[in-house]
Amino acid sequence: MKAILPEARAFASIIEALSRVVDEASMKFTPEKVVLRALDPAKVSMFIMELPSILFEEYDVEEEVKIGFNTAVLLKLLKRSKRDDKLEIALEEGYAKFSIIGAYSKLYKILNIETAEEELPEPRIELNVNAIIHSEPLKHAIKDAETIGDVVEFSAETEDELIIKGKGETSETETRISKESGALISLEVKEPSKSTYAIEHIKNIVSLTKVADTVEVSFSTRMPLKLAFTILGEGKVTYFLAPKVE
Repeated sequence: MKAILPEARAFASIIEALSRVVDEASMKFTPEKVVLRALDPAKVSMFIMELPSILFEEYDVEEEVKIGFNTAVLLKLLKRSKRDDKLEIALEEGYAKFSIIGAYSKLYKILNIETAEEELPEPRIELNVNAIIHSEPLKHAIKDAETIGDVVEFSAETEDELIIKGKGETSETETRISKESGALISLEVKEPSKSTYAIEHIKNIVSLTKVADTVEVSFSTRMPLKLAFTILGEGKVTYFLAPKVE
């Protein structure tokens, strides 16, 4: 099998986020797409990546194959990619080959490891608040909340604004993302909702704001948070996080 992705740095950002969730993971290549699903050790968050074959400049996958890897090791290699570099992924005699192709080519071979994986179905849950926002305000809201405490609250009462609060013992910070400001693209509120989540888990995924212009934010009171990042137009990384119940 061989697959060539036109933007190596976008894939590096995905692996950067993944490396903060799990130490090892497995990518499944099928003729239609590349899929990766991972559950963090505490089983409070799930990371799902789907890259359809049309994202790739070249995609030669005739049958299902899997590449297992250490996320920290792969991240070190991919971090050496530069703007406009391409990424070629191939298999060769028990090794996964990652080639960064730019002004010159760099080839890295890592052992295709067996991972202790299980079939992880994507959660099928109905959430009452569904917003699409520009990714930059989310990044800053989480960074602001982190300076105050270790939890962040998402809330929406009306379809005019999404509110993200950082809460500490003696202080709090508040970010209002509204249509008026231009940061809120769309917001659907089936029922007013408010829910709290651990910042340490949300900040794991915020690095994806570097390669995703928008993010879909979905939640309900005392229900999981769903963050869906669109990558390279057709790709998607979805992150589910269980609520923090006081």
